[in-house]
Amino acid sequence: MVPKREVVQAFAHVCGLDVDEIDQLWFEAFRGRPRGRHAGAQGPLPRLVRDFPDLSAALENLHQTCGAPSYRTMETRARKAGLEMSRSTAARISVRRQIPGSVACLEAFLAGCGLPPRSHSVWVEAWLRARQHADGVRRETLRESKQLETVVADGARGEVSQDMAVRLLRKADFDALERYRSFDAPWTVECVRCAATLRVRLSDVVLQRATCRDCPVVTERVHQAWAALLKNPSGSLIPHVLHALQACTVLQARLQRHQLDVLLLVPDESTAAALESSTWQPELHAALRIRLRRPFHLDVLILDGYDTVPSPLDSRRHRGLTQPAPGAAQGALGTSPPDEPPAAHRPAQETAPGHALASEPNAGEVQRVKNGQCAEVAAVSGAGSTDKPDPPPAPTNSGP
Repeated sequence: MVPKREVVQAFAHVCGLDVDEIDQLWFEAFRGRPRGRHAGAQGPLPRLVRDFPDLSAALENLHQTCGAPSYRTMETRARKAGLEMSRSTAARISVRRQIPGSVACLEAFLAGCGLPPRSHSVWVEAWLRARQHADGVRRETLRESKQLETVVADGARGEVSQDMAVRLLRKADFDALERYRSFDAPWTVECVRCAATLRVRLSDVVLQRATCRDCPVVTERVHQAWAALLKNPSGSLIPHVLHALQACTVLQARLQRHQLDVLLLVPDESTAAALESSTWQPELHAALRIRLRRPFHLDVLILDGYDTVPSPLDSRRHRGLTQPAPGAAQGALGTSPPDEPPAAHRPAQETAPGHALASEPNAGEVQRVKNGQCAEVAAVSGAGSTDKPDPPPAPTNSGP
């Protein structure tokens, strides 16, 4: 860790050392230290700046060269020069997260770095070149966007209507949260997978450049929650259940609105039987709640692949395991077992006196997927029943 320049200068002054020599040594140490993701990336000189990315890199390099003054110090220096700049603005510009939006903001940053006013002109010229380049790119983008709009337009004047815009948006898995304005105007939408809110342009949607940044994060956090579950931090998982969980593989996770589906592959029948215990389900739900930080209803879909272990997997069966049927991975499934007729045609079951029929399990449960078919095994709360109802009596020719 390199101390601040002011601290080093004060220490050298108190100890009676050569302040200039100590200052030079501090600069060499400061420039040689690791600087995060942009370490080793030197910004161009101001006269070589062409666009805003070049300007951002050059301003970061200037901040480092001037001794990386604190953001509070930069704010104070800018105020003394008659300019206004907040500490947060100085911080974002210093790490390439923001471009100065005006010449006044640029000069405030330069004054905050301690650059004399006579050196500001070369930086102002660099900012003007970058702005001119950005305006040219924007005009070219608008021209291409207008040509694209005439291709997909359904209106008489070569414009996209509200209905067409909504259809294009839904095809890209987005829902509109406000009325459509124009082909290249920012549009507030919601991702249908994870319910994240973002701003997109319909032109980017048509070109497939509008993507939700939260969807990949959901899958990653589900894997993190599964890894945390296997560590058994609470110690509530019994050994054979923990061993069964370690033998399973999370194939995919899908969060749509507030419905989270996790597809789990089990290697053998004994593992599937161990997972019928309800002790691990609240633990997984708690780990997911910590990482997702949003309300959701969890469904764990268990894919039984152990029936194919004795024989080699052909390509068709391999695709069936890695890409299960759409109904197997998209949330709540029917409660009727696959081998039974629908409930409307199922014969009524007789009950003994004093005994009622078991109620049907609710949706949002741990479910078993086998050979492309699904049957529910246990509720997330552990209250569901795993007993399979008796099949209907076989028809006979002997009459009643």
